[in-house]
Amino acid sequence: FIKKDLRKIPRILADAAIDESSKNEEEGEEQTSKRVKQDFLKELKLARRKAEFNGSVKILCQPSNVPSLHKLLSISMYDCNIKSLEGIGLLGSSIDGRGVCCPSLEILNVGRNPISSLPDELAMLGRSLKELWCDDCKITGTLPNCVMELHQLETLHMANNKLIEIPSTVANLTKLRRLSLDQNQLHTVPSQLSELNNLETLLLRNNKIEQLPLNVPGPSMTKLKLLHVSSNRLVSLPQSLVSCSSLECLYANSNKLRSLPEQFGLHLPKLKRLNLCHNAIQSHDQDFVERFGRPDSTTGLCEKDNSCVVYMDAINAAYEDNSSSSQTTVIATA
Repeated sequence: FIKKDLRKIPRILADAAIDESSKNEEEGEEQTSKRVKQDFLKELKLARRKAEFNGSVKILCQPSNVPSLHKLLSISMYDCNIKSLEGIGLLGSSIDGRGVCCPSLEILNVGRNPISSLPDELAMLGRSLKELWCDDCKITGTLPNCVMELHQLETLHMANNKLIEIPSTVANLTKLRRLSLDQNQLHTVPSQLSELNNLETLLLRNNKIEQLPLNVPGPSMTKLKLLHVSSNRLVSLPQSLVSCSSLECLYANSNKLRSLPEQFGLHLPKLKRLNLCHNAIQSHDQDFVERFGRPDSTTGLCEKDNSCVVYMDAINAAYEDNSSSSQTTVIATA
């Protein structure tokens, strides 16, 4: 349980600006003041302060607050009913020759706010920002260009917005390790995602994607461990997927898949979890069956490979094994 700081934002910032060299009448008070300063120069937890923010970030982003913010590492303004981030660029600006306001800011969380767009000035945080959280907002259209200028970004969360397009300039985010774009309105994804060589997690659930481009995923994505594309409109997966040797978890359930890439069972040596439920798959190559086994008619589990949990549709099935064929056919009766 974390006790909420009951001080108002101006008081928090004023306390953070206390000069460490100042002396209080009692030593205990002096140590408390110093501790408050050190804590809040590094992290500001300002979630759920709707009345104080009053729809904007003005209460925080003004020049008079610069002394309080200079050593800040993390800011959360989650669920504050912020409608505009106008003024956020101050955090990455030089003020009156005193250097950048927040030269070490690494984490910015503005999730669950009714923000419909991100201002260009957000790019001014590109020197240091590593995590940007904009989940559950109302951001529309193309993934904003200002985000593509955050070259130090390692984590980008923009789930549950109204995005319809990822620009090719996403390739600029070369340090990105985690990309979450679940629950948007994406119909396609760019091939340039394959250039994100440090990406470990790609989350694209609950969109309208009909096809993944070749090499997403593929051999160049050497660190990708988790791919989540469930609840889309995929009818196939790219053949290049079997060359993504680092892949550990693949969730492609609730699509329209009819088959898997060729030689699926012969590759992906690190695969630990595979979910293919609620698709239209009625046959598997023999190499798949030899590695993972056949789906249980009740649970849908394929349990032959002890190192990988495989979920298929639970159906009553009759298998026709043909020694002259590379496939095993599943005839669905339910």
